[in-house]
Amino acid sequence: MNTEEPSYQSNNAVSPYTQELPVDVPMKQEVTQNRWGLFVMVGGMGIMIVVLFLVSVNLGFVISNSLKKLPNLSLLDQWHPSESTQILDRNGTLIANISGDEDRTVKSLAHISPYLPRAIMAIEDNRFYHHKGVDTKGTVRAIISNVKGGEVQGGSTLTQQLIKNLYLSSERSLGRKLAEALLATRIEKLYSKDKILELYLNVVYWGNQAYGAEKAAKRYFNKPAEELSLAQASLMAGLLKAPEGLNPYVFPNAAKARQILVLDAMENHGFITADQHAQALEEPLRYDRVKTQYRHPFFVNHVRQEMIDAFGEDIVRRGGLIVTTTLDQRVQSAAEASMKVAFQKAPPSSNLKEGAMIVLNVDEDQILGMVGGKDFNHSQFNNSTMARRSPGSTFKPFVYLTGFRLGKITPDSTIYDKPISFNTGYGYWKPKNYDGVFKGRMKIRQALAQSRNTTTVQVGQRVGLTAIIETARLAGIQSDIAPNFASLLGASGVSVLELANAYSTFARGGMYRSPQAILRIQEPTGKEIFRKVEAPKRHLDERPVAMINSALKSVVDFGTGTKARLKNRDVAGKTGTTDQTRDIWFSGYTRDFVATIWLGHPQNLPLHGVGSGYCVDVWKRFADDYYSFTLTPPRPLLTKYSVL
Repeated sequence: MNTEEPSYQSNNAVSPYTQELPVDVPMKQEVTQNRWGLFVMVGGMGIMIVVLFLVSVNLGFVISNSLKKLPNLSLLDQWHPSESTQILDRNGTLIANISGDEDRTVKSLAHISPYLPRAIMAIEDNRFYHHKGVDTKGTVRAIISNVKGGEVQGGSTLTQQLIKNLYLSSERSLGRKLAEALLATRIEKLYSKDKILELYLNVVYWGNQAYGAEKAAKRYFNKPAEELSLAQASLMAGLLKAPEGLNPYVFPNAAKARQILVLDAMENHGFITADQHAQALEEPLRYDRVKTQYRHPFFVNHVRQEMIDAFGEDIVRRGGLIVTTTLDQRVQSAAEASMKVAFQKAPPSSNLKEGAMIVLNVDEDQILGMVGGKDFNHSQFNNSTMARRSPGSTFKPFVYLTGFRLGKITPDSTIYDKPISFNTGYGYWKPKNYDGVFKGRMKIRQALAQSRNTTTVQVGQRVGLTAIIETARLAGIQSDIAPNFASLLGASGVSVLELANAYSTFARGGMYRSPQAILRIQEPTGKEIFRKVEAPKRHLDERPVAMINSALKSVVDFGTGTKARLKNRDVAGKTGTTDQTRDIWFSGYTRDFVATIWLGHPQNLPLHGVGSGYCVDVWKRFADDYYSFTLTPPRPLLTKYSVL
């Protein structure tokens, strides 16, 4: 037997059993590099330790600070709705209550359909009866699901959502999230799951000014919450994600899609059977059209938004404020009645679907009346403040006023209504008149009274777009005006409110005021916390304003607005029509009030069988009604000017 160890044929072969470890003697350069590496490693660890220390100290401070601010949860036993904010007209008459609890009726869990809490738990917090207020497992699962692109889930439990609704602001900060989590765990120790669920159902907002399950059920389905079917309950549960964005009156398809997700979740989590799921999907959803709970809703919502911008939503919803507004209910009713007739009398083929009207008193520029649309119950979009529509020829006064300001023209200057063309850099622009003819030599006042386009463009070319935009700004137009030729003829969109405000500057002889909707705001104790005091400012000199008033008076005396004439009263104004009659306007004023009317289609479709004269009819109906109850003596407009 050969017991010798194997031989290695390589010249350098060494037995693995006898091989010595190599001895590596480092060079001086390598020693230096190793020392630097050690220094960097130690330094990095030191920096990390310092950072971790600072983070822990800061986190401790945040937690400590959050703990100090935590409310006393035992007060939930005495929970009741907060005070409403009262909206009054200018005479102190209540026209609305607005707050987070404005439209709420508290119901016990036993008087709420069991489908509703099950639907909410399925889509919002399916482990509600298993966690202690903060669902770590559910949060991780939600994150994974969202990352994978599955059903979008939130990380907050119903308990956390309740805490946020009752106690905490909507700010996104570490402190608020910690406070939310701490309170959620505390409330779970103090109250039963059923009690927490009951509070949640009575607190949350369901859209369309309905707070709590009872009011939401009546708002959408005209039935108490305990009678909700599975289909109805799943629809309501879906709204909680985005009450306004999923509004079933405005976005029925989105609301239905969300309801389907809720039903899927209910079946997946065992809250309903497959048969119940199928039956609920087949059940038609018929909504009761939302009815406003107060008068003059467009104006009230405008005031509400102004207050939210100034004080924040929480104060407006819960603060019990007393808000005296500028609204005159007689004026408002007259405006609403006049607009109602316009819609009723419009030919069926007219395509006239929407409109807006603003009434301002001239002396103080206060909003006396606001009609934001045809029917608030159909659409809450306020066309008088939110829409930006091309004003057409109602913009022309700013072009002519600029000529008066710069001394280029007077109302009695001569101009020629003739074919013209301009090189815009993209080709030649050849403006035409609405009637397709050119009338030759005429005075400026005649050109404005007859709304000639070619004369307006000629004046605009002489004075320059920059100067015209400045004039519009001084009068009160705030919307962007494109610096191009089309803007001379009213192509750039404006709101009804700002156009009315600009014309009120004319009526005041060039003194500017900002439009006002709120007179004063008081705390529940009566202490006044806001009163608007604004002195008028001289924005435009009297002489050019007298000229534009004189020219706009000619519009009513013998031009396109003759149907607006009133006996023994100065009336001035301007009609406006845009291309293909997509918008029709009239903005008219006396020394007492300005009323601006817009009519059109919400999708900007052309109108048929109606023109700007139709708006003049609306103005005249309103003016006759206005002076039947105001009985103010006639006052002249500033129209006298001297020729220098």
